[in-house]
Amino acid sequence: MSRFLSFLLVVLVAISRHTNALYTNESLAGCALNDYSASCTSNGYTGACVSIAAGCCSTGTQTSNLCPGSSDIKCCTKSACSTPYGSGTCMQTSKCSVNGGSSISGYCIGESDLQCCVTGSSTTKSYGVDVSSAVGSSTASCLASSTFNSFIIPRGYKSSGSVDTNVCTTLNNAKTAGISRRDVYMFPNAASTTVSAASQLATLVSYLKSTCSSAWSGFVWLDIEGTQYWTGSTSSNQAFLQSLVDSCVSTLGSSKCGVYSSYYQWSSLFGSTSYSYSKAAALPLWYAHYDNDASFSDFSAFGGWSKPFIKQYAGDTTTCSFSVDMNVMIA
Repeated sequence: MSRFLSFLLVVLVAISRHTNALYTNESLAGCALNDYSASCTSNGYTGACVSIAAGCCSTGTQTSNLCPGSSDIKCCTKSACSTPYGSGTCMQTSKCSVNGGSSISGYCIGESDLQCCVTGSSTTKSYGVDVSSAVGSSTASCLASSTFNSFIIPRGYKSSGSVDTNVCTTLNNAKTAGISRRDVYMFPNAASTTVSAASQLATLVSYLKSTCSSAWSGFVWLDIEGTQYWTGSTSSNQAFLQSLVDSCVSTLGSSKCGVYSSYYQWSSLFGSTSYSYSKAAALPLWYAHYDNDASFSDFSAFGGWSKPFIKQYAGDTTTCSFSVDMNVMIA
């Protein structure tokens, strides 16, 4: 009897160690939160115990007898992953570093240290603008023929708490001119005591879908800046951010949401550059630093991001006789 109890205790401790692991991505690649329950290691690679029947390891290596639960639960390692910075393989950050890759969080099922390892570097640069006024057809045509022809990001929601109805004019003209990527940025009214983050996001999305859905890429950048538009409480600001991000991800999906901010704005609003909300940090980052340098060499990590997607390197400038902010995308 005592031997059985000892054996049972060992099993319970082992299971506890598995199930207490921290996980990212509650829903990823068709896998729900209850489709995986533990971490595992196979041939030196950290993986996740997932349901094979649920299709959670269709691109990875499956190994049996390493996970608690039914025979359907197997250790999945080296799954393929895709990020805005390129495609890669899910592995622990230490192994990625040894392999000369960059670890991108938010794209792998498993412990927080299990991230998408993207190897190789890209020197391809794409240029675009963001605007806060309506872009006419002639300006759109000029932009499409200029260096800044890869993307345009007009304001879709104003800090006063209403849709910017100029947004569809810009999107439609940009589409006609041939600018391929046409996102929108949302400047929320974080200080509002009557309209929630979710309601503001829903209002914007509803307007875009009903007014110019064919001209909009479906992507929304959440503009996180301006202490005058937020509350004086870092905890209240953090709560609003989390609600805004949650609403965007649940409404559009994580592949259609991004965050715009800067090192200093983040610290001012949330009390520290080290403050991080995991769902926000899993989204692409568009950061601002007006140094007129179209590169990421100046980037300082904040908010959980280790690598940006777009840089706004010049603000309130003019091109095509129109006021714009200049941006570079390196992906």
